[in-house]
Amino acid sequence: CHFPGNPIMPGCLGLDGLWQLTGFNLGWRGWQGRGYALGVGEVKLTGMVRPDRKKLTYKIDFTKAIQTRRLTMGVANGIVEADGEVIYMVKDMKVALSET
Repeated sequence: CHFPGNPIMPGCLGLDGLWQLTGFNLGWRGWQGRGYALGVGEVKLTGMVRPDRKKLTYKIDFTKAIQTRRLTMGVANGIVEADGEVIYMVKDMKVALSET
């Protein structure tokens, strides 16, 4: 779906999944609000998601949460595995939850 004749999943979808998992983790920890991706410190894409891949696994290491009067921000590192092979690595993903 990404290139004609070469169907792969765009890497930004994997990154978005990691951001969503980080936001979910903030909610699971009891914070509330609407989630927003704020940025990422480093991204490495070392493989691709092709139609022959059977299982994608998303993992995060939640490193900290910062709460102010206006928002809660979570920071995490993460990986995406395709059939057990690490294909995406990210450091310092930032997600905010805001009541407004």
